[in-house]
Amino acid sequence: MTEKGTIFSQNVKQIAFDGEHRKRMTARYEAFMLMAKDCAKYYSNISLEKSRAFNIRNKAFKYYDKYLVDFETNVINNGGIVRWACDAEEAKYMIYNILNDEKSKNIVKTKSILAEEIGLMPFLEMKKVDVTETDTGDFICYQYNERPSDPNHSAADKTKEDVAEIYSEKFGTSDKLSAKQLMTVTRKVLNDKYSAADTAITGADFIVAETGDIIISEDEGNMLKSTANTKVHIVLVGIDKLIPNLDDINVLLPLSSLYEPTNIRAKSYYTILNKPAKNQKLYVVLVDNNRSTMFSKDPQRIIMTCIECGGCHRVCPVFNTIGGHVYDNAFPGPVGMIQKIADGYEEAAHLATACSSCRQCEEYCPMNIKISDLILRNRIEIAREDANLLGEKRVINFIMKRVDNRKDMDKTKDFLNRLEMKQLIKKTWGVHKEIPTFAEKSFSELYTTLTTE
Repeated sequence: MTEKGTIFSQNVKQIAFDGEHRKRMTARYEAFMLMAKDCAKYYSNISLEKSRAFNIRNKAFKYYDKYLVDFETNVINNGGIVRWACDAEEAKYMIYNILNDEKSKNIVKTKSILAEEIGLMPFLEMKKVDVTETDTGDFICYQYNERPSDPNHSAADKTKEDVAEIYSEKFGTSDKLSAKQLMTVTRKVLNDKYSAADTAITGADFIVAETGDIIISEDEGNMLKSTANTKVHIVLVGIDKLIPNLDDINVLLPLSSLYEPTNIRAKSYYTILNKPAKNQKLYVVLVDNNRSTMFSKDPQRIIMTCIECGGCHRVCPVFNTIGGHVYDNAFPGPVGMIQKIADGYEEAAHLATACSSCRQCEEYCPMNIKISDLILRNRIEIAREDANLLGEKRVINFIMKRVDNRKDMDKTKDFLNRLEMKQLIKKTWGVHKEIPTFAEKSFSELYTTLTTE
């Protein structure tokens, strides 16, 4: 097992038996299932809409090299500036250099899973750059100095009492504030930042090749507030967000909001950014960070059609047992597990086993992605290539050779019972499970006895 795998296992053991954590995650799961059961009623034929959405995204990936050039050309023609980043380090330094060149002093940032992926906030803090997170959930998480546990609902693992306690520490408020009062404190802190901001960093839901448009959706209005009066707007976006035409958002945006906890199943605000605002500079930082590697993998590249609705990890029994922090991944859960293989087999090995193959994720995926099959594909590749699994391979091969013949297996069943089952798999089987034992007589022995009587 890799070092990351060992740490992952230790963290899983610690959190999986935390009764309070399990209670919260179970409540979240039950609330989601109650809300999600009627989502299909908003469509006359949701299966057809899912197929349309998948085809749109898949088409973009087939021609993404051409579409990316088209997008860059159109952004420049619209008055924007495009920067290309190969990896996380280049993206972070690119944004840092833009902030320096523009002499940015008061910077606000809105929710961005990509920013979490590349570690932008810790990097800027290390560089002594003052940045304020404006998404309420992320803002709460940063008070704890931790990454959001759920990419779609950042502070869902925190209770009202947790937030009141941390606000008391940070802002000197009472630790008995109600949820409404906590939101009032949050708005006051952030409104002061909005009014003083000279630079805004945002993400994007989609980017449009045909027009150079940037599509942004939100619930709180913090993106609109952040970019309203700033002189610089930096859009941090992955190359996988590319779609061919503006008309495609008619299909994609409603599906990406399918599991919004509102009666209309939509975000509160949608922005189509076509060109910089008056007296404002628009920078678009296009990030690869192993996305092109993922595009080259068959069939795993299909996971890049994901529109980050959050349905898969919210129904995942593993995620609902261990939570999002244990994954140490910007997008925890089934999707992040598959994407991680682009970082190498050693990085992905420990995550590939965190799946029960229940296929609930596929049932709720609005893109019809066969998520369990892709996780299985990762497991196969890792088993073939990961040097850290060499010892386990030898054990399996040793066992398989001897059990290939039923007579030999019957002769050695006591040996198997004592050695393989009790020693070789004891550590991986888990201390909380009973090691299975072989029956006194095998099926073949029982069958022989029955047929001779």
